[in-house]
Amino acid sequence: MSTPALYRRAVRRETHSPRSTLAITIAIILALVLAWLGTESVLAAIGQPPLLVAPKDIVTAVLTAATAPAPLLVAIGAVAAIVGLVLIVLSLAPARQGRRGSIADRTAAVVDDRVIAQSLARVASYAGDIDPSQVRVSVGARSARVDVTPTSGRRVDQREIQQAVDAEVASYDYRPALRATVRVSSKGTVA
Repeated sequence: MSTPALYRRAVRRETHSPRSTLAITIAIILALVLAWLGTESVLAAIGQPPLLVAPKDIVTAVLTAATAPAPLLVAIGAVAAIVGLVLIVLSLAPARQGRRGSIADRTAAVVDDRVIAQSLARVASYAGDIDPSQVRVSVGARSARVDVTPTSGRRVDQREIQQAVDAEVASYDYRPALRATVRVSSKGTVA
């Protein structure tokens, strides 16, 4: 395997969540249900009373389900469809972690979104000449939102902060790339 392909694979592994937690949870639930069914079957075979429901009663209930009231069947079908749909969406949706990767000729780097947020907050506070505690940054999949709360009685130039933040974001070589938006609050804070 070539080095760039190895780097891409390593960065992808670090920036995306594995599906193992969901798979393990479903496997445990299925194992518990099958163990319960096995226990009920053994108890029925040796003539003991069931723990919850006898296997014969389960089979009878399933076979006579068509005679149940229509609203009950619709409700059961809807719940089953929702559970199935949720499992399909969870299995196909990208499980992105809050990280970004960068690949150069001989290096690969992974940076947490919180580090990027802290860097953008520092740049915004410096460009707006305000305290860093007055800047909040949230980083999403493809966007960063910078919320600035100015000090009461002082004007803040939103365009200047936006240019500084855009220059900082442009200097990053991370994928997926970010687009930053700066919002200045109309309410001020007392410093």
